[in-house]
Amino acid sequence: MSLVASNSCDRYEEDVVKEAVRKSVDELGGLDKFVSKDDQVLIKPNLLSPKAPKEAITTHPLVLKAVIELVQQLGAIPVVGESSGGFLVEESLTAQAFDKTGTRDVCQQLDVEMINFDRVATRKVVNPGSTVENFKLPLPVLEADFIISLPKLKTHGLTLFTGAVKNLYGVIPGMKKMEYHRRFPNPNQFMEVIVDILELVGADLAIMDGIIGLAGDGPGSSGIPCEVGSILASNDLVALDIVAASYLGYSDSQIKYLNLAAQRELGIAELNKIRTKGDFSQPEYKKYDLPSNVLLSYLPNFLLRLLSQVLMSKPVIDQQSCTQCKSCLDSCPQQAIVEQKNGEDNHLEIDESKCIKCLCCQEICPFDAIRLKENLLFKFLRYLG
Repeated sequence: MSLVASNSCDRYEEDVVKEAVRKSVDELGGLDKFVSKDDQVLIKPNLLSPKAPKEAITTHPLVLKAVIELVQQLGAIPVVGESSGGFLVEESLTAQAFDKTGTRDVCQQLDVEMINFDRVATRKVVNPGSTVENFKLPLPVLEADFIISLPKLKTHGLTLFTGAVKNLYGVIPGMKKMEYHRRFPNPNQFMEVIVDILELVGADLAIMDGIIGLAGDGPGSSGIPCEVGSILASNDLVALDIVAASYLGYSDSQIKYLNLAAQRELGIAELNKIRTKGDFSQPEYKKYDLPSNVLLSYLPNFLLRLLSQVLMSKPVIDQQSCTQCKSCLDSCPQQAIVEQKNGEDNHLEIDESKCIKCLCCQEICPFDAIRLKENLLFKFLRYLG
């Protein structure tokens, strides 16, 4: 039976966060159960895009700071690594995210190296799964003695939930992430990629920032910040995500990639087989909005494979909010976003015939100008419900 620690933490105050992180790790037996002196410890936060901590899209810097300090207290050597979502031709979104999220400030304060996975050497590693022959992984990932996934508790328009497991997709350098979205447009196929990465890279421990999570059409600016009030920890990433997803209102059968991971014996995905420990207790009155694609989770797999592209919510550009920064255009794996020029009327449009609904554009838009338009059938069913 897997163990997930979950302790209450209702605000981003340094001493409060530090205590909740310490308690959750202690519930597992303490960090020294896992980490030894002089170990190279790679900490992988969720820095999806250059967003301020108050937007609840990225791992909060105070959670990162608390974890780094725990590692340093053991005499181990922490480094922080990430490859953010999206891609810009002339700039590094990951570097921008280090700055905007407060990560750089924490790392400079504690004298910790930051690694931009888009800018380091990689090595091909054979994939134990079936989606691709091999993955190009950054050398710091392969050379680490211990890996800590440091996710944010969030909904996700494509996979419905993103946590400790999905956070590992960020070890894939930027352009390759786009390539996998293009090669595996079906949600089921893409979820196989996520599980392949979990099996290949894994993480030895996960500590989740669930103080203020994201509901609605997350994981980007279209999501809705929601006060959950927990710090979770486990050495079973699948079990941690199942518990965290239940806080948002999901059943343990709805997050398909976690169930796929459990089928491969990479973790436990059934709540009745997971033991929770700690003082967190979610109030019964709390109910959060789930993504507009949530009804897809009730379809059997054979129908999902056939109908997902027809039934999924589609991204649309709100022309009034769009600043034409072109982040979406540069980051679209299908090149489905085009610039329309007609005199003074210059704007961006999404070519529906090319769009695979991977929602990369919605994730990366810095101005919340890309919204999801729900399928009319699902909209009607939601109305009836």
